[in-house]
Amino acid sequence: MEMVIKPTVLLAAYNGLPYLNELIDSLKRQTVPFSCLIQDDGSTDGTLEVLQSLTLSDPRFSLSASSGQHLGAAGNFLSLLSQVEGPAACCDQDDIWEPERLELGMQALEEAEARLGKETPILVHSDLSVISGDGTLIHESFFRHQGWDPKAVSLPRLLVQNNVTGCACLMNDPLRRLIAGHAVRENMFMHDWFFAQTAAAFGAIVFVPRALVRYRQHGTNAIGASASGLTGRFLKALQMPAAVRKRLKVNETQAACLLRSYEGVLSAEQEEIIRRFLAISKAPKCKRPFLLKKGDYLMQSPVTRLGQYLMT
Repeated sequence: MEMVIKPTVLLAAYNGLPYLNELIDSLKRQTVPFSCLIQDDGSTDGTLEVLQSLTLSDPRFSLSASSGQHLGAAGNFLSLLSQVEGPAACCDQDDIWEPERLELGMQALEEAEARLGKETPILVHSDLSVISGDGTLIHESFFRHQGWDPKAVSLPRLLVQNNVTGCACLMNDPLRRLIAGHAVRENMFMHDWFFAQTAAAFGAIVFVPRALVRYRQHGTNAIGASASGLTGRFLKALQMPAAVRKRLKVNETQAACLLRSYEGVLSAEQEEIIRRFLAISKAPKCKRPFLLKKGDYLMQSPVTRLGQYLMT
């Protein structure tokens, strides 16, 4: 594939030594040219030394001048987005990228820009396979494993459940500029969720139905795949209503963060969608399921939707 603009890989690292070299090797095997900007979040396990050595041996990799600050995952990626130009792909330290990860992502991005316009904020993401700590395949499709619907990318749907995984996403420069110029880090639950909500509110989300990243689950992931099936998760949720309600409250926190970041920039329609969602928890409990359905604030599978109706 011939590209005019090289994507920049944004690698956020923190104490990632056990899996870092495997990730780096997979980046080096990408089938298209790229550059990689790395930001270390204050590692103490030798990660920084590995990264410094990498930047000396391979000119495609460089270390951010902001490395060493402890910003957390969201803060780290937001900082990286503000330091680059052009299309950007987020990268976690413990996954493995398939060789065509960037090539197919850029192809989908360029096709979307040709269709929607180059100034439209666009986010491209793909399916992932799920692997264990030692690299053993757990599931060939993260979407099927989670019971996700790749079509559930309207703003109302993304206010209640994210289906964009950061390590599988690629954004064009209009989306990067929008996020870098407006995102308020305070109370942001997860950066990839915020990126998806931004793209849904201002532009478009494109799904590549191939597993382009091997998503490693090793017990210390900040966020990851559930070990249970949908039914198991539902039964577990019924036994832990307080925990479920606390998790549903995160939806409101994230929505409020989105509103605060883009207030005055959102269209009146999109702002009203967020405000109506934030008002649901203040309505009488008997009315909340009706309001969720009316506004299309629905989770992605029948099982999780039933739990949502019961617990909201």
